[in-house]
Amino acid sequence: MKLIVIYGPPGVGKLTVAKELASITGYRLFHNHLTVELVGSVFEHGSPVYRKLVVKYRTELLEAAAKAGISGVIFTFIYRDNASTNRVLRSASTRLAKSGVKSHFVRLYCDENELYKRLAKAARKKYTKITSVKVLQREYRGYELFAAVPFVKSLGIDNTHLSPRKAALMIARHYHLKTGR
Repeated sequence: MKLIVIYGPPGVGKLTVAKELASITGYRLFHNHLTVELVGSVFEHGSPVYRKLVVKYRTELLEAAAKAGISGVIFTFIYRDNASTNRVLRSASTRLAKSGVKSHFVRLYCDENELYKRLAKAARKKYTKITSVKVLQREYRGYELFAAVPFVKSLGIDNTHLSPRKAALMIARHYHLKTGR
């Protein structure tokens, strides 16, 4: 199974680009807020049990998709460059590779002022997404918002002035994904 991992800061357009990519490839879309909402309905966001269950459900779902013969999945998430996140990401990547998952990473980034404008979009309110600059700055104090995952190759796309469709087509072309939808 091919796994396209789209990551970047809150508001950069991960889900919007992922939806476009899913529409042109037929890949399944598994966006990070599905597990955030599920686990967050019972456990406090960020608590140890919350973090453990989010990783567990994401990893097991992707393993099951590979076993079921799903050809491709697009997954979105926010990357925080720290030892804990890197350890979890390495472990999950290794486990998924053993299940036959070939992961391809895409780092979305945009101009910081554009990012701040995007936070206010109405579509972000459907999920428990960050919608204010103050909250973003508080949540990510000490983190580089636009950091690349250091131990994988990532296709970097500056989508400040790109349409979601154009970004999706760039991903499909770069990773030789079949399109036609």
